[in-house]
Amino acid sequence: MLKPDATVGDVLEQVREMGFGVVLGDDGEVLGTVDDGAVRRAALKHAALDLPVMTVMSGRPLVADVADGPERAADLLRAYRVRAVPVVENARLVEVRTLDEVPDAGPGKPIAVVMVGGRGERLRPLTDKVPKPLLRIGPSSIVERLISSLATAGIEDVYLAVNYKADEFDNRLGDGSELGVRLHYMREKEPLHTAGALSLLPVLPAGPVIVTNGDLVTDLDFARLLDFHWHHGGAITVAGVEHKTQIPYGVLRSVEHHLLEIDEKPERRDFVSAGMYAMQPEVLRFIPPETRMGMPDLIADVLAEGLPVHVFPVLERWFDIGSPEEFENVLLQFATGDQE
Repeated sequence: MLKPDATVGDVLEQVREMGFGVVLGDDGEVLGTVDDGAVRRAALKHAALDLPVMTVMSGRPLVADVADGPERAADLLRAYRVRAVPVVENARLVEVRTLDEVPDAGPGKPIAVVMVGGRGERLRPLTDKVPKPLLRIGPSSIVERLISSLATAGIEDVYLAVNYKADEFDNRLGDGSELGVRLHYMREKEPLHTAGALSLLPVLPAGPVIVTNGDLVTDLDFARLLDFHWHHGGAITVAGVEHKTQIPYGVLRSVEHHLLEIDEKPERRDFVSAGMYAMQPEVLRFIPPETRMGMPDLIADVLAEGLPVHVFPVLERWFDIGSPEEFENVLLQFATGDQE
């Protein structure tokens, strides 16, 4: 339950944790709703956190009247693919019905594929002995943290695409029961890259597929990524993180040959790929069997087919362990308690 004078920053953690919030007036009347996706769509526009929550909420929210019975809320959850629906009486909030209460309304049973087959060349000599995803960050390895996060999001079956030092993963992780999942190992005869390994899945999944690089450290709740992907109905959803670049020169802003202004050393803000994706199982038909293929190539083929691809902004902490300096930075944050 949110107050109308709250800012986006005030409610960010609450909405990210629960996926949904209801903005209430002084008398308990429902003024609007705001979900995790609304906050992230605002982030794509680089919205400031001090904006009022009213700027991102739905002012005409989906609501079910208590007199219509529980099936009305269930119908709205199914039809509009939302996480929750407020139930009202005389415009005042009575309860909130959630997707978890309607078993047949969700996106289908998801699986996850974690890419752990790379050699981690930039982290040598560490990776000469241990594959990069098995390097320890605090009490557990990088890949164990990812798998535990996937389990928390309700994913029961996780497939590991292995190549370099493949047996190390089996020896360390076993069947995945200690991490709360069933682990399956897909062995690449040759490196197939980020999309090609998906052709090794033994059967076509019934629900969405989460694909993630195995060398990421993040506190993203993958359930939010699944919700966003399901609600927008795309073929692929690409997780992105905001990257800031300082241009060290004065940028000429012009129309044709007419100079309008000189923007001195501006900061450029872009969303770049975070190495995490959600996709529909039908997308797998674009991947040739056991053929090296990158995720950008797969996405280009899907877009060329006219299928929608969406961007999911990652607002949580995210680290790509790509260099010794980045690895040391993450280790330092854990050692000093800056990261749980």
